[in-house]
Amino acid sequence: MRWYADAPARRTRQVLADLLVLGWVVAWVLVGRWVFGLVMTLAAPAGPLRDAGTSMHDWMDEVAGRVTEVPLVGDRLTGPFTGAAGVGTDLVAAGDRLEASVRTVAWVVSLLSAGTPVLLVLVVWAAARLAWVRRAARLGAEVSDPESVELLALRALVRQHPRRLQQEFADPLSAFRSGDPDVLRRLADLELAEVGLSARVSPGAPRGRGSSG
Repeated sequence: MRWYADAPARRTRQVLADLLVLGWVVAWVLVGRWVFGLVMTLAAPAGPLRDAGTSMHDWMDEVAGRVTEVPLVGDRLTGPFTGAAGVGTDLVAAGDRLEASVRTVAWVVSLLSAGTPVLLVLVVWAAARLAWVRRAARLGAEVSDPESVELLALRALVRQHPRRLQQEFADPLSAFRSGDPDVLRRLADLELAEVGLSARVSPGAPRGRGSSG
């Protein structure tokens, strides 16, 4: 499968198009990362909330442990402190939920903001390139035998504008009928030039019908 033209000008345009698409993708990936970081700033309270919950849980647990040492009433006094320690645990869980929610939103927003333009450009680029690949294949992008060159030459006689043919040959039909391999290649090149390709006949390949005359 051929992805680039033989003609230098067209091949250069194709390479530049590929580089532009690559640059476009990289730029929007960077934009997506920036958007992700911007949205994640909304999760800033999650850290202090977890720290406060952890400190409160540890402190209340420690106090509850000390209260149990109070004679007679120690076991009864631990309840409020244990409950306060549970509040600290809830604060830690709330901080985790806040960060997880903001992270989900950040992924969605960054993917939508960066992925949409990237996907649109890739679809257009892929459609154009695949259309060119299919057309190049139909026109015989890998010409390796005189028969294929002759078919392309005949196609050129049918499809090319007469004025363009006459720029190459005074009498295009007679030139084709001569069977001259060089003439056939030049006619084939007229057809293949539309997609930036050229006929390539192997040096050792057998000649066309003109070789027997």
